[in-house]
Amino acid sequence: WELRTRPFLRTSEFLWQEGHTAHATRDSAITDATDMLTQYASLCSDLLALPVVQGVKSPSERFAGADETYTIEALMQNGWALQSGTSHFLGQTFGKAFEVQFQ
Repeated sequence: WELRTRPFLRTSEFLWQEGHTAHATRDSAITDATDMLTQYASLCSDLLALPVVQGVKSPSERFAGADETYTIEALMQNGWALQSGTSHFLGQTFGKAFEVQFQ
């Protein structure tokens, strides 16, 4: 039987992108998080020719402290999903922890 070598993905090979926003309403924050995920998906499909599936992480998979984690996943040859981008709705968890108030 033949075993094909697959590239090992290391963090030094990626350009990490993060954005942080504060919102007056839950709806505004969720809209921003899902819009950003759509931008990530568009970048992958339109610029990189890498098809991805958009979805929502399960509670056990979401970012620690997040109310929701939205994701794009690329499918590898072996059928496994490779997380390719995430966007998080953090709710008020971090704001309350650091006593941030919206005026």
